[in-house]
Amino acid sequence: MEAKTLRAEPRKAAGSGPARRLRKSGKIPAVIYGHHEPEVITIDAREFRDTVKSVAESAIIHIDLDGKGFDVLIKDYQVDTLSGQTLHLDFFEIERGKKLKTHVAVHHTGTPVGVREGGVLSIPTRELDIECLPKDIPEEILIDISELNIGDSIHVSDITPPPGVEILSNQDQVLALVEHQQREVEAEEEEEGVEEGELEGEQAEGEGAEESEE
Repeated sequence: MEAKTLRAEPRKAAGSGPARRLRKSGKIPAVIYGHHEPEVITIDAREFRDTVKSVAESAIIHIDLDGKGFDVLIKDYQVDTLSGQTLHLDFFEIERGKKLKTHVAVHHTGTPVGVREGGVLSIPTRELDIECLPKDIPEEILIDISELNIGDSIHVSDITPPPGVEILSNQDQVLALVEHQQREVEAEEEEEGVEEGELEGEQAEGEGAEESEE
């Protein structure tokens, strides 16, 4: 995966007050940690939005800090739920040539056969735990779900990971399945309930008849 580049500046003052002033000036407080003493920095908010389209743990970012370079992953971030403003970023420095564990998004392609026949697509898992070298981190893992019929499912064990990538998630984990529509399931359950009620009623009538004969 090609690294995106962000410029950073050292952050001299810590605390909530200086952090608020930085945000008002269009900066994002951040920290780089990993294999050295933490680097307390600021990132330009507009540059961050333009460069990093989505905040994902699998996206490698190259940070240029006064001529020093850091290859990092976004490990944590805070966002204002009302304004959508990014409040803080935690960057983890990676080591080239050393495997790391991270998450990668799972995306799906195609429309399942079962959906066209009236089924409902369920996606219980949207990301996978993986281990690989930084250069092999995929932006996403694509799964073709077009051949799924009603009742079919795809598990982790059914997919082939990209070269150099080991999937750590449980092999039995379901990634996608096509189910019957809920109305049909409820109708079947109601029908089974009626049949059971009728059988119980017939049994009760039979027992009553036997008692009367005695």
